[in-house]
Amino acid sequence: MQSLLLSFHPMLMLSRSRILAIGLLWLATLPIQAADAVTLQLKWVHQFQFAGYYMALEKGFYRDAGLAVTLRPNGYAGSYVSPVDAVLSGDATYGISNSGLVREYAQGKPIVALAATLQHSAVSWLVLDRPDIRNLHDLVGKRLMTVFPLSESVELLAPFSSEGLALDKLNLVQTVFDLQPLIDGEVDAYDAYVTNEPYQLEQKGIPYQLIDPRTYGIDFYGDVLFTSRNELLFHPERVQVFRQASLQGWNYAMSHIPETIQLIRQRYAPEKTVDQLQFEANAMLRLMQSDLIDIGHMNRWRWQRIAEIQLDHAQASSLDLSNFLYSDDQLHSLVAEYLRIIGYVSLLAGALLLITAWYCRLNQRLRMEISARREAETRLRQMSETDALTGLHNLRYINEQLSAELARYQRYGHEFCVVMLDIDFFKSVNDNWGHPAGDRVLQQFAQRLQEKTRHTDTLARIGGEEFLVLLRNVSLEQALVVAEGVRQHIESSSFELGNQHRQPLTASIRLRGYPGDRGSQRTFCSRRPSPVSGQVTRAQSHRASPRIPFQPSPTGDRYPELVCRCGGRRARRQ
Repeated sequence: MQSLLLSFHPMLMLSRSRILAIGLLWLATLPIQAADAVTLQLKWVHQFQFAGYYMALEKGFYRDAGLAVTLRPNGYAGSYVSPVDAVLSGDATYGISNSGLVREYAQGKPIVALAATLQHSAVSWLVLDRPDIRNLHDLVGKRLMTVFPLSESVELLAPFSSEGLALDKLNLVQTVFDLQPLIDGEVDAYDAYVTNEPYQLEQKGIPYQLIDPRTYGIDFYGDVLFTSRNELLFHPERVQVFRQASLQGWNYAMSHIPETIQLIRQRYAPEKTVDQLQFEANAMLRLMQSDLIDIGHMNRWRWQRIAEIQLDHAQASSLDLSNFLYSDDQLHSLVAEYLRIIGYVSLLAGALLLITAWYCRLNQRLRMEISARREAETRLRQMSETDALTGLHNLRYINEQLSAELARYQRYGHEFCVVMLDIDFFKSVNDNWGHPAGDRVLQQFAQRLQEKTRHTDTLARIGGEEFLVLLRNVSLEQALVVAEGVRQHIESSSFELGNQHRQPLTASIRLRGYPGDRGSQRTFCSRRPSPVSGQVTRAQSHRASPRIPFQPSPTGDRYPELVCRCGGRRARRQ
């Protein structure tokens, strides 16, 4: 090395320390030449859950990044190795765990989260279809089989705390990684992955149900790729290329599912059938939401919320996630710091200036890219939840809100009401005045709804001239007052059609209150001016109809059934 440097600068008489510093600087700028051997500790046995890593290995993405990767499975023969322990002990370089990583980090363990494969955790309590177990509260005092250490079961324990149930009242049993104890009645609930165990029970024809933590407000990331702080400090480029190659493998796997299934059966899990792997793939797609969010995406504020659920208030408020969440900014900051130290030792001012300029340009590009991605995410979320014409929420959003409100009603008994509105004879507006006039009417109608409802109410346009208002914490009688106010406000002044033309309009309104036994279904009917005579006729009727109890649909899609039972004249299914 000394001869190389002296031949490059023959006129310089350098000290031994300066030669060493320049040599380190030169080595730091070299690309990875030989394949770096690294080990990835999987969370479980070979299955579609780790398809992205299989494809990254088999398609050469790791090889192209200069990595020789070993995939180490877990859970075989009833044994389980904590991925966090394996990584921190140096037995593995990278690992896959769950959102309990943030709790381990708060306890002082030097770990870094690199990417979240699943936007929603796949862990759920699996119970047989029994009349004495219908919700989370029914599990208190029952035998619950789960994974130890309990940091690997954090998603399943957090709902109990959220519901005010003490964890010391739970009868937790170490899992044997087998469903047979549940089937034989030796335990009452099983720590299951929705991508795997439900399929086994379906094949046996055994009825079951899932107690999902998301029902109780616990929505964590799943299958989080992580590494140690030392790996990031001493091999930042390797961390970057490993993460990129892994995500490239996931994108390929989810875009080529039949090919991926065939490879898994040939190389990793020949005991699994095509149907079983396809079941896993479909479940993974629902949990990844890769059609809306980039695979691996993590949000800092969502991690902060996860930390608040797992830790006490003092710990969560003082927790700094800067060293826990991986980012390109963090990577380049570490590289720049390392290069600056070498620059100071070598006293090569020119090299330091070049490095600083390179860092600034790269950092600026990264900030621009991050800003553009955040703006794109915000626009995408707004587009997926908002009706472009009226600015109200759309069918997708109100579907989610109604499902959540029904869950709260079933759990706490909080009453609520649904108001459906339909503009009378709206087709004649489009036919007589054109669709631009109809669009203006819809926009004005939406504005009048907003003027006569509370900020806590949720308004949506669910299709055509049909609107829906979700009134929370109100009785049917109170909702009746709101609906009457809306009706009067709509009829109070005419609607602008364009070119200084105006026309009065009315709307048909139907209400449905929950719980249904406190009232009856009522209908307001009001007719717009006759297109022939121009005279206004109004009729208001209150007719009772039999109470129709809510029954969740087999698919879990509650909103469309609710809309139909609210009596919408043209209610549509999503």
